[in-house]
Amino acid sequence: MKNQLLLGTFLLFAIFIFMAGCIGLPVQEPPVQEPSVSVSDISVSEISLQALTVNTTIAIFNPNPVIGNLKNVTFDLYSVDDTRTYLGHGEQSNIDLVNNGTTNVTIPISVGNIRALKAIESLVRDGSITLNVNGSALIDIKGTSFEKGFDQSRQFQVRYFESLLPVTIIPGTSINVTEKLEQLGRLLDAVRG
Repeated sequence: MKNQLLLGTFLLFAIFIFMAGCIGLPVQEPPVQEPSVSVSDISVSEISLQALTVNTTIAIFNPNPVIGNLKNVTFDLYSVDDTRTYLGHGEQSNIDLVNNGTTNVTIPISVGNIRALKAIESLVRDGSITLNVNGSALIDIKGTSFEKGFDQSRQFQVRYFESLLPVTIIPGTSINVTEKLEQLGRLLDAVRG
């Protein structure tokens, strides 16, 4: 009986020490990992003498096991040839970011008359146009803020716009994109003229 009492006291003491040790230890959470931001795509969805619509897709990778928030993403759009010409501004805010994955945000910018005409001038003159997106994203993950910059350019060749340019077919003739671009070139020369 004395052995059982000693064994019982020892087990009770051991359980008490074990429980006291567990209660006093703080739970360590893993540190918040830094997200990454990039431009995954720049595309043109409309081109005419009146407007140019450019869609920019921003990819935000959140490596953390918790949902984040894209507080704000802003960027400027430029056409780049001999000079850098401002075309427009894009902005989006308050978007939930998936945990352990990538969230894509597509933001369209509609470029109006004069700016669109200047961008098309480069396309007519050089046979290509280079568009540049430059901006930053403010991201919040578990109360930790990150500001991440991004800068991406994409060159578009004339053939990219074949399906976007309106083609007028005169009965008995066939007008192709090259002819349309030549017409635009003559119009631009007349405007500058």
